Amino acid sequence: MALKVAVLGGGNGGHAAAADLTNRGFCVHMYEDARFAGNLQKVFETHEITMAGAAGNAVVKIDMVTSDLKEAVEDVEFIFVAVPAFAHDVYADKLSDIVKPGQTVVVLPGTFDSLIFWKKFQEKGVKDVVVAETNTLPYATRLQGPGSTLIMSLFNPLKLGVMPACKTQETLEKLRPFYPALEAVESVIACGLSSLNPIIHVPGCILNAGRIEYAKGEFFFYTEGFTPCVARTTEAIDKERIALLDSFGYASDIVAHGVGGSVVTDDIGEAIASDPNFAKIKGPADTGNRYYAEDIPYGLAPWAKLAHAMGVGVPVIDSMITIGSALLGYDCWEKGHSLQDLGIEGMTKERLKEYLETGC
Repeated sequence: MALKVAVLGGGNGGHAAAADLTNRGFCVHMYEDARFAGNLQKVFETHEITMAGAAGNAVVKIDMVTSDLKEAVEDVEFIFVAVPAFAHDVYADKLSDIVKPGQTVVVLPGTFDSLIFWKKFQEKGVKDVVVAETNTLPYATRLQGPGSTLIMSLFNPLKLGVMPACKTQETLEKLRPFYPALEAVESVIACGLSSLNPIIHVPGCILNAGRIEYAKGEFFFYTEGFTPCVARTTEAIDKERIALLDSFGYASDIVAHGVGGSVVTDDIGEAIASDPNFAKIKGPADTGNRYYAEDIPYGLAPWAKLAHAMGVGVPVIDSMITIGSALLGYDCWEKGHSLQDLGIEGMTKERLKEYLETGC
């Protein structure tokens, strides 16, 4: 009997995960909130997703497509959450009432938000449930139309943080059948600080804001927008991220080594230019895109808040968040998740590392 998994979310990541895992023989329960189910009408009616690209070309039949969350996660061991960061607290709250001992919740990606799920589960008295997060979606992917997904590439390595960290090795072994490229890091904080999107999206979006608004989507982000000055700003942000990782004693690597290009290089511009998949990516079309609305308040801002609490200076990251707030017309410092939301406010570095290891 095929192993059952739940995939929560009907966007780019949810379509790719549901299609890929089904194609590889797993029994997938795909869930989308009823408010957005209309966007998946074709998939609800046919249970079919057409997939193309790096993970294979096929029309797959999803075992279950539902807007009933309890039905989706019933009798599954692994729950993959592939929804935008602003919805993580909503999903954490909903899942806290229905998860069962022995289940593993994996946030794709987390950027620290596995801590929101863990905090909510502890508040509700949930026992024997592990929460993990990856540093990025497993796929570089885009929806091509209703029930149609293009998977341009697979991220390798795909980093994994586990809460509590003492469960890392056993969780890694359980998850490897789904994603063989998984590579464990020291904690969910180490994993969140390995996230690619805040680094490679935000500086390009802020420094190309006028061009993006003018082009309305007819703009090749990684070719037209990733000029030398954008690459230098990206590398400056990356140095601050590494300084924060180093302050915890966590292993670190420059972002250029993680973007998946065909040339191994320390230069982020060269790394992106060497990967033909980046050249295909258009947009964003406006400042409402997730590159802005998610990666600034829910990506860079939590990094900066943690850095401030740990006494690590991150002036370039701070500037991106402040300018981003002016561009978007709201306070990105306030909109994203706080350290209190993550359940780590007021912790010293030593206490935080203990909490990450033990979960209490």
